[in-house]
Formats: sequence, C-alpha cells, structure tokens
Amino acid sequence: MVGGVQRLRFAVAVVGLGFVLALVLGVAGVGQNTKAFGAGTTLTIISGEVTVRHGASDFAAASDGEVLNEGDAVRTGAEGRAVLTYFEGSTVTIEPATELAIDAANATADGSTVVLMTQSVGRTWHVVTKLIAGNSKYEVRTPASTASVRGTEFQVDADSAVTTVSTTEGTVIATIADPTTPGTTVDVPVTAGTTQTQPKNAPPAPARPAAEPERKVTVTVGATNTLIVDPLGRANGVTKDGKIVVQTPGAQVRREGDKIIVTLPNLPDGKLAARVDKKDDQDDNDVSVETKVEEKGRATVVDNKALVKSGSDKKSAGIELRRAGDGTTEGRTLDEREKQTLPAAKTAAPQSTSRGRQTQTPEPTATRRATPSVTRSPSPTPSATNTSGRRTAEPSETSRATPTPRAQQDGERVTVEGFIPERSLPRLPVSTPSQAATPRASRRP
Repeated sequence: MVGGVQRLRFAVAVVGLGFVLALVLGVAGVGQNTKAFGAGTTLTIISGEVTVRHGASDFAAASDGEVLNEGDAVRTGAEGRAVLTYFEGSTVTIEPATELAIDAANATADGSTVVLMTQSVGRTWHVVTKLIAGNSKYEVRTPASTASVRGTEFQVDADSAVTTVSTTEGTVIATIADPTTPGTTVDVPVTAGTTQTQPKNAPPAPARPAAEPERKVTVTVGATNTLIVDPLGRANGVTKDGKIVVQTPGAQVRREGDKIIVTLPNLPDGKLAARVDKKDDQDDNDVSVETKVEEKGRATVVDNKALVKSGSDKKSAGIELRRAGDGTTEGRTLDEREKQTLPAAKTAAPQSTSRGRQTQTPEPTATRRATPSVTRSPSPTPSATNTSGRRTAEPSETSRATPTPRAQQDGERVTVEGFIPERSLPRLPVSTPSQAATPRASRRP
C-alpha cells in the first residue's frame, strides 16, 4: 500500500513538473515561431468627434492618448480626424467618416512584426516603417481588396462597393479575388505615383498613373527640427529627436543638409503653421521659411518668404491660404498675434511590446489562398513564370506608371487609397517618366 502511494505521488510530481516546464517553454517561445507578444497602439485625436470600441463593447467617446489593442476599432465623425501610432513606429491618419478595426498588432519570437487592419469605410493614410524580418506583415483589408506593403506610404479609400489604393512611395500589392475563377486571387502592384480602383466582385483592374493635385504647397525651412501643421491640424516634418512625421495624405518630407522640404497636396484654404523647436536655451537664431503654392495647370501662384523669430520654447511662423476672386490662391503672412493662436503639432511615441500578453498570431482569412482544381493563366498571355510557380502577366499600356523619387533618409514609407468613389479622390502628383515602370499582375493559385 505504501509503495502504491509513493508511485502515485511520483506520477503526480512528474505531471506537475511537465506542466510547469511546458508553461516556461511556452512563455519563452521555444519551438513556436508564431508566438506573438501583444503591443498597444496609441490614439492621437486631431479634431472633431472620435469614438472607439474595445472588443465587443459599444462605441464610446475616445480620449486623446488612449491605448488600443487587438480587436479594438476607431470611428470618426463628419469632422473627426485621428492618428494611430503602432508599436513599431508605423502611423495611420484616419480621415472623417471612417471606421478602422485593429485585427492584429504584435511582434513574434523571430523578430517579425504583424499589423493587420480592416477598413469598412472611409479614408486612411499609412506611413509604414520598413519591415525587416521575412515574416513581417502590414495589411489593410477592405470589402473589395487587401493592400499589403513592405515599407512605403499609401492611401486607402473604401466603401461597400469600391476600393482605391494610391501609392506615394514604394509599392503596394492590391490582392483581389478573381470572380471569373473562384478560389484564386490576383496581385496588382500599385507603384509610386499610381492608383488602382477596384469595384467589389469585379475582375481585377490595372493600376494607372495618378492625376496631379489641384493645389500643391511646398514649404522649405532652414532647420531640420521643424513641423508644419496644415489647416486641418495634421503635422508633417521632423521632430526634435529626429523622427519623421507625415500625417497629411499624400505628403512627402525630405531633408537636404540642414533644411527640410515638406510637400503637401490638395490642401484646403486656411492657416499653415511652421513650428521650429529650439535646439537649446541659447538658440535665438532666426530661421528662414519659404512657402510656394502651385495650382494645376498654372505656374507658382504664391511665393512667400518669412523669418521664424525666436520664442519661449518654439519658433513659429504662419501663412493663410485663401481663394481669390479670380480663383487663384493668395497667401497672407500672419502677424505676431495670430501666430500665438496657431495649433500645435500632435504626435505620439510608439508603445513597446508586452510579453505579458501572449497569443497565437492569427492567419487572416483575407490572406489565405484556396487551391483551385484547375489553375488558369491570367489574361493577357503570361510573359514569365517566377520560381514560386506564380504566373506573371503584363497589364495594358495604360497601367504603366512612373515611380516618384524617394523622399526619406530613414526608411521607406507607404500611402494607400482605399474606398471612396474615384471622382472624390484627391490625386497625387506623377513625375514625367524617363523610364516607365511596368506594374505586374500575378495570379496566385
């Protein structure tokens, strides 16, 4: 009897030790490359009504600086604007009348980062940090397509019927279910300076060159630690600690020596602020600011030069853009009193990943590929087959696009246009092609 009790105790101890060991190995991520470490996402409210939904709860008023997690969603009102800052540094500007859900935001044991979103309606602007690990993902799903990127800037406009993806830098892959061959998808590359409009349940459409903006504002500042705040409160430039911020859809920021150049397409009338951080308490140097405004089909209509004077902690200057009686844009320099009322830039630092919250990284439904019984080649006739077995086809000549030059020194960034009827979309500038880059459409079985 005593021997039986001892054997029973030994068996219980072995089972208990095995359970503890399994917990330790699971926490360490041993043998599980898909183990994910959850990370919070910071919400910055720029203006208007912004609500959030945590998990299965109802939408409620959001708080500036609130931390969101996987399963949460953001909704903006008719005048609402907000910015999401993910743990790995990518940002999403959420424009009015938009709903965006965070499906996944985590880091895995192998160093990969996974950011997945579902945009049911509205417009979002994405500035994606460069993805390094091979298994990293950044995807935006809409009713008509899925936009996948690996470090770029893009805009997504979406509604229940149409999705438009527009790329400013890098390349976005628009993955579209092919209704002519159930179970297959077609990948359409949307390169810099092009846009792709996809109706739901329609054959994949090719990318095409994007139209020039109706109004383009270029601000050149003689200091790198500067943020330009547009008339709607969105910030663009470089922070004092060197972080590049691009919140205005289609905007580009680049450094040239000790100055920065910010290009802002399709800005509305209103006040534009240049806010320069002082380098230190002894920094009393004036900083030059030049603002140029171009309109589609016209030469420069505004060429405003100003000096940013020293302030208590920041230097600032401002200009008001407004439409004149003849339809052209006028620029009026703000006086000292008006400068005091200019809005401050609103930015947020990324949240770090938390290893106290661990889940299996989900494979999103939108990215799963079903294998059809018969694999068809896309039309037109394929010109090449890559090593993965995917068929590559040349699109029509009208889809050839011109890449725009890179604008950033510290990583690529991407822009996606999503789900709004084509006629309401602002268009991004396209460079005159010296060599046309041919987008490719590849059918995945």
